[in-house]
Amino acid sequence: METGDQCGSLLRPRPSLVMLLLAVLLTGAAPHQAAPPVREITEDGYRVRLNLSQQVLSLSIPEARDWSFEPADRARAIEPELAASPAALGSPDFLSASMLAQKAKQFDDGLYAAVELAAQKGAGTFAAKQAMLRAVAEALAGASAGHFGNVRGTLMAGGQLGGLPPLGSTDVRAEVQTTLTEFLGDPLRSKPLGFYTWTGDLSAIFQQDRMLQGELKGEEGIAALARILHHERRGARKAYEQMLTLAERLTNPLSKDDLRPLLKQLDEGTLEAPADKVHFLPPSRSQEADLVMKLYGNRPIPEGFSLVDEMIARIRAGRLALKPTERSGWYDYQTWALEPLVIPEKMPEAEHLQLDDSYRKQLLELFRSLIALTRETHVKQLEIVETGAAAPGWETVIPIDPGLSVEPLATYYLRRAQSYRFVRDVLRASFGPEAIAGMNRLTAAGPVEVDLATELDQVLALFAGAYVQVVRQLGMSERLPVELGDQAAAERAFASWSERLSSDPDLGQDSRMMVPVFFDLGRNKLKVWAVLGWTSKPVVIDFVRKPAATILNQQGLPVTKDAPRLQFHAAQKNLVYPVFAELYVDQLMNRDEFRRFCDQRKTASEILRALQPR
Repeated sequence: METGDQCGSLLRPRPSLVMLLLAVLLTGAAPHQAAPPVREITEDGYRVRLNLSQQVLSLSIPEARDWSFEPADRARAIEPELAASPAALGSPDFLSASMLAQKAKQFDDGLYAAVELAAQKGAGTFAAKQAMLRAVAEALAGASAGHFGNVRGTLMAGGQLGGLPPLGSTDVRAEVQTTLTEFLGDPLRSKPLGFYTWTGDLSAIFQQDRMLQGELKGEEGIAALARILHHERRGARKAYEQMLTLAERLTNPLSKDDLRPLLKQLDEGTLEAPADKVHFLPPSRSQEADLVMKLYGNRPIPEGFSLVDEMIARIRAGRLALKPTERSGWYDYQTWALEPLVIPEKMPEAEHLQLDDSYRKQLLELFRSLIALTRETHVKQLEIVETGAAAPGWETVIPIDPGLSVEPLATYYLRRAQSYRFVRDVLRASFGPEAIAGMNRLTAAGPVEVDLATELDQVLALFAGAYVQVVRQLGMSERLPVELGDQAAAERAFASWSERLSSDPDLGQDSRMMVPVFFDLGRNKLKVWAVLGWTSKPVVIDFVRKPAATILNQQGLPVTKDAPRLQFHAAQKNLVYPVFAELYVDQLMNRDEFRRFCDQRKTASEILRALQPR
């Protein structure tokens, strides 16, 4: 909306008129100047209007006082769950970013679980993965004798793990059983992790797809499999290609070759099948897997190497770009959303913030935890690489604190909202809008009542609203991108959720877990990222540059005599956050096993000592 000052500019001297007309010609409309961001405080009959455009706030973590020989973070007792009430671990009037991240983690797991079940059985325009595997298994079981390599055993074993009955002759069944025994004897490949332990059906999908990720060997068998898919046996090819496309978009681009190039050859009347290095359902690449392979793909991993810290160093140095590309999947978008935790000084909100080293360190700890939790959501599909061989007076005083009600990580919230828009588009394209409206997010206790389409819009609006609120409270000029919805509606959605935190069951869920990252061949050990529980730290928020203030009386007129004194002061809030560790382990634990293990110890130090005995 044009201001009176802008409208009156038409009556000013000709140079201004020329500039205005030029702007109209270039943009098609008169230039728009947003009103300065304003915060109003009412106190003792006065209205204090604060212009936030030049305001800068500082955030710092007071030094912890701990007289033990343990690092303070490790010696502090940790909670198994983030309490549903923010007063239990945080500040009642201040939301930590990790609380939003906890909400996102529960939603992401439930969304992914619902999609896995829908893809397995088929929904909307998406053909059933299980029916496709049945068609392929029946064709392989009935094929004439030949040198199939491991193709028949892999495909039919995958089908059986996913719920199909044993098929074929006695010899074929024996071949499949041998493959199953070998697979189930390798827990790194076969042990269901994450939300896949919720139900038998999800565990079956985990093992089915992990089996199908294995390398296929045998030129004759690979050629036979390509021909079976190409012959459109009960729509098997369509279902196969839909399955791969969903994996690429829901997680990330595939890291190894699949059968689609061979199917294109058959379209052209030719086929030159390779003898190996083909996968029916390849795993997906990730930034962390790409990095560790680049550094130590063919040489020993040095003592003390931390993959997550190497990622942090490279992000800071500009040598690890997280911005998604046209080929990126949802996991890339989720990882990109975490970048502001590592380089907050390069984000738009940095103009209004001054973060000391203690708070920057805390943001890095949050990055470590959240990337681990994000990886666990995609644990089945992501590749696990092998590598390394003041005094009171009579005057009226109006206290003013920084006024932040949510941790000021605006770009993190914005990118999270954008990631939900991305995955919503992926699901609509894969299943159709009607099918998404017929799905429900899953939890360990069963499906939620709200349909997935509605809940996706709600969680998108939640993060968009958090962004809008931080932008407003910091005094930033940025606005919510139009593709993410109405700005006012988003802020209302966030405010509504903030008022009913104690009734949101997602915030009270246990997020403790370990997720494999890579297998160190030189040490014969598995490197994992683990979240051990929740704890809290105080954060002090203060003014570095105060906002310009105007004091008005009850009639809205400027106070010129006996004006009250404005007392700008710092505020201390509590940050809640998950406790992270990167470590080598001998045994991979699923969620239930790891949580029982942690329940027997009270601190992070005790847990880590038990996990890594000397």
